[in-house]
Amino acid sequence: MKTFEEKFTAWIDGKLSGSELSRFEAELEQIKNAGAEKEAALQLGALLRENYKAPELKNADFFNHQLMQRIEEDTTREEAPAKRASNFWSLPRLIWAGTFCMAMVAGLFFFAVPKGAVENPSGNEYVAQITNARTDDPSITATTFHTKDNKLTVLWLDGLDYLPAKDGR
Repeated sequence: MKTFEEKFTAWIDGKLSGSELSRFEAELEQIKNAGAEKEAALQLGALLRENYKAPELKNADFFNHQLMQRIEEDTTREEAPAKRASNFWSLPRLIWAGTFCMAMVAGLFFFAVPKGAVENPSGNEYVAQITNARTDDPSITATTFHTKDNKLTVLWLDGLDYLPAKDGR
């Protein structure tokens, strides 16, 4: 169904006919100044047709060139975020990110990790040190013995059940 504005425009243009025209004119009788509105719209249309002319372009090629540049700028602006998002993790960026991470790891290893944190009093290459000996079972006790002369450390567990050897010895 047409709106009132659509019917009014069709009535001014003379495109309403038959029963639709008679129904719309009956509807217009209830509106004040409908005839005056039609006359004003017809006069405005005639005035615009007579006096409004598009100015001639002196440099049509230059105008077309500027218009095409603006269209191209607008399309590149719209496509630019999509290109940036798709090329964010490109191969060169991944290589630079990996190089930076390796440099950070090497820097932390050489400068943050203290050298000689465990002193080796025996001069041997391998060192073992028991710092804490405890058990979860209260009936078992753990004790450590260390002798510097013999270079020996013993962990003594007292209270364990006896387990015979498998071969019977």
